[in-house]
Amino acid sequence: MVTKMALLFGTRPFEFADFFALFQDGLFDLSKLNYVEAVTKHVEAGFKHIEVTGDLIYVLPGILTPEIIAQLVELKKEKNITFSVHLPLWGMEPAAFAPQIRKGSVESFVDCINLTKPLDPLCWVIHPTGTLTVEFMNMNLPDFAKGLMMNQFTSHAAEAIKKTLEITGIPSRKIAVENIEYPFEIMFPVIQQLDLSICLDTGHLLAGFSGKMDVLEFIEKYYDRIIELHLHDGKYPRIDHKPLGEYDLPVRDLLLKLSEKKFTGPLVYELSFDEAIKSMDYLKENVPEVLD
Repeated sequence: MVTKMALLFGTRPFEFADFFALFQDGLFDLSKLNYVEAVTKHVEAGFKHIEVTGDLIYVLPGILTPEIIAQLVELKKEKNITFSVHLPLWGMEPAAFAPQIRKGSVESFVDCINLTKPLDPLCWVIHPTGTLTVEFMNMNLPDFAKGLMMNQFTSHAAEAIKKTLEITGIPSRKIAVENIEYPFEIMFPVIQQLDLSICLDTGHLLAGFSGKMDVLEFIEKYYDRIIELHLHDGKYPRIDHKPLGEYDLPVRDLLLKLSEKKFTGPLVYELSFDEAIKSMDYLKENVPEVLD
């Protein structure tokens, strides 16, 4: 009989509804948004892992400071939780043609890593390419031209990640490359070359963003490097970030496979708080074996 183990489920404690609630009478009151309180809300709901959204450093200046990080470190000790960090992605383009833009992306990654090092994250999740690459992929260009540009984008992304590692000094396996809207088979040689980890985003795969492989095949092929999952439902074409049980994710088969393999990494809901709770209720009914 195969022994199963409980899996580690987590969330991202920030919702845009919280952001818009800061506007009252035409004024913006950042003091009403407390990140530590937001994290505490999710922990008290039963989640044992928190993924910090690195973009908040720039979107809401002051919400993630060294003092806030220190408070999160104390909360980590008190509640016995773990952290990961999603490096900034809004406006980042580590694969840009312009070296100045690549340099700026690396600097943003480095600043985020240095700020969050005290949390001792399980990993820092990175988007190796940005919206520029998506724009070129969707252009009506000959295949050979797209291939040439993909090679250039991939080379630039590799160099940006390499520089980030060199400057920060973190172990290469602490960087988890997420499968995004970019062919994953093109990025995987970079992962091997730099000895990086992988963050499997289930919705991105289901939506067709990363290639034609299904989720269970992805697990089998890349399991040795997978350190985290972004867990949400979706379907082809271009539907993702939905609560579990609504679309095509083989939830039970996926989670039982991870449990049987004794996967210890976090499964992070990239959903709203209410959608994450709804997804956990779905698991209680359909896959209780993977819960505590």
